Amino acid sequence: HEHNWRAASVQLVKRMQTGESVAVVSDAGTPGIADPGTELVRACVAGGVRVEPVPGACAAVAAVSAAGLAGDGFAFRGFLPPKGA
Repeated sequence: HEHNWRAASVQLVKRMQTGESVAVVSDAGTPGIADPGTELVRACVAGGVRVEPVPGACAAVAAVSAAGLAGDGFAFRGFLPPKGA
């Protein structure tokens, strides 16, 4: 939630550091892309907690969401052309 993500992130990271599992689920696309999920991923990385994305249609989006890089913006410019094109 946009109003409590800082406190919730700290609490969730502490729980994961003790061995609990946490899943972030969204009904609006990949969590961590243009939402507070990015900050949770950053907190996990800082706390030494492993983040595992569940890829959807685009592996690039899964990688960006798990890296905690999408909070400031993310643009996918397409795929490289096929060899010989």
